[in-house]
Amino acid sequence: MTRIMGISLCILGLQAASACAAQNATQDVADRVYMNGIIYTQDDARTKAQAVAIKNGTFVAVGRDQDLKGYIGHSTEVVDLRGKTVMPGIIDAHGHYVRGFKRELFNCDFPSSTPAAAIADRVQACVKNAKPGEWVVGGAWASSYANTGGVNKAVLDAVSPDNPVYLLDDTGHNGYVNSRALAAAGFTKEKAREMPAIVTDDQGEPTGILQEDAAGALTQIIVPMSDEKYRAVVRKAVGMANRYGITTFVEARTDRSTIKAYHDVDEKEGLTARVVAFLQYATDFNESRDMQRETLDQRQRYQSKNVNANNAKFYLDGVPPAFTAALLTPYQAKALHAHHLPEDVRGHLRMPPDTLRKDAIALDQQGITLKFHAAGDAAVREALDTLEAVRKANPNGHLHHSIAHVGMASPKDLPRFKALDVTADIAPPIWIEGPYSDTMTEVLGPARYARTPPTAELLKAGATIAYGSDWPSIAASINPWPSLASMVHRDIGPEQSIPLEDAIDTMTRGGAWSVNQSAEIGSIEPGKSADMVVIDRDPFAIAADDIADIEVLSTVFRGETVYQRDRVGE
Repeated sequence: MTRIMGISLCILGLQAASACAAQNATQDVADRVYMNGIIYTQDDARTKAQAVAIKNGTFVAVGRDQDLKGYIGHSTEVVDLRGKTVMPGIIDAHGHYVRGFKRELFNCDFPSSTPAAAIADRVQACVKNAKPGEWVVGGAWASSYANTGGVNKAVLDAVSPDNPVYLLDDTGHNGYVNSRALAAAGFTKEKAREMPAIVTDDQGEPTGILQEDAAGALTQIIVPMSDEKYRAVVRKAVGMANRYGITTFVEARTDRSTIKAYHDVDEKEGLTARVVAFLQYATDFNESRDMQRETLDQRQRYQSKNVNANNAKFYLDGVPPAFTAALLTPYQAKALHAHHLPEDVRGHLRMPPDTLRKDAIALDQQGITLKFHAAGDAAVREALDTLEAVRKANPNGHLHHSIAHVGMASPKDLPRFKALDVTADIAPPIWIEGPYSDTMTEVLGPARYARTPPTAELLKAGATIAYGSDWPSIAASINPWPSLASMVHRDIGPEQSIPLEDAIDTMTRGGAWSVNQSAEIGSIEPGKSADMVVIDRDPFAIAADDIADIEVLSTVFRGETVYQRDRVGE
């Protein structure tokens, strides 16, 4: 029998043996009982328990050790937690797992901290392993390099004259390419005049930096990976999720190859985490808009036990470092001047409001959950206006929709989250100090950046908040524990820090609410899926900064141990 802590209570003495033999006829005998733990259930009362009983992948009882002895029978596996801490399985409500692990396994991978000059060295090494004329795809480069001249097509041309190169930045919105890639996409000087997202120099020549729709258009001509490689990426993604205690995660922008891979692996092998896939809608990345609509129309064919494809993702704006996030007031004048931009630049919406609202109402009527990318406060307002229109058009709608990033949302808009039942999907890596934070301070100013997002204000306004890693955009890893620490003690915008219990809620209850699965996941309660994580220390008993160092000892999904650290009992 598998034992997480290596000790079965059924062999500890006569009293335990007697308890194992005594079967209460009014109770189900559990498949497994965990005892002697510190269990934060995250139920409505925030109950703290010692033991849980699991049967057929579901929690059947939660309480004190002595109360759960009646669930122990001859076939029950009893696990001594040895005083370790247990929480509900972590829910990552916003990630790009396949994109990140695809890059790690099969692409030209490097961290965004890589100096601009060193990117060429990395690409040169990748080109040596590529076939003549084959695309070299990878990333992620720091978006702060875009306007420094340090990343330019000439740099890549020198190390890859014959292979087209496409490198994604740390935001997931902008690309860096060489001349061969520009030629393959037809991105000439003339084309750049009609597509401003193709960044040009003073002579109007493309520099090799592509923003938003230009980057997306180029990705559509890159030959996709094989289905076999996509399935390998899915296995890696789910395994790493379990490693960090994650039992449910959101693929926040899902193309057809990705959803097919998740479905196929789940059907043939069984995934060890739930995947909630938000199918990309009306955007320009990876595939045509016609294909995106077709995939959404055919979403039921990709549904399986652990894959939910009944969701759609809108992109309302871009990102602040590229001046493409839609703001209510202009970007910092000094930054605009430094980048030779007009002083009234405030970004723009990617979709006409009338079209957005019409489409959102139609999708909600079909029972499709919506997520809106909104990096700027103007985009946040438009998302809320759209969802207000959805609620008015479909007053009997029951879905919890969400807004991702919630950049610097106006105080006037915060009460609307609760009133419209809209979840704020936040990504802590946005406010963690590093190259990205320097750029955000430059383009937004410290006051606006400190409210990106206004987490404490959202909480005070009664909003439901869901944690998202947004990995590999900005984040270094899908590891949720540094993000938990940063919510409790923010370095940037410290006034937006929130209490630990509320921060844990964002990773459990809030995440479940955001994907409309509160009846099944998000807390440790009888009747819910037995998803939980055993960790090496109690987050309530240590300093906030030490929470980042929490290690996962064991992850349980649907009652089965799907990750166990070596020598966990030592």
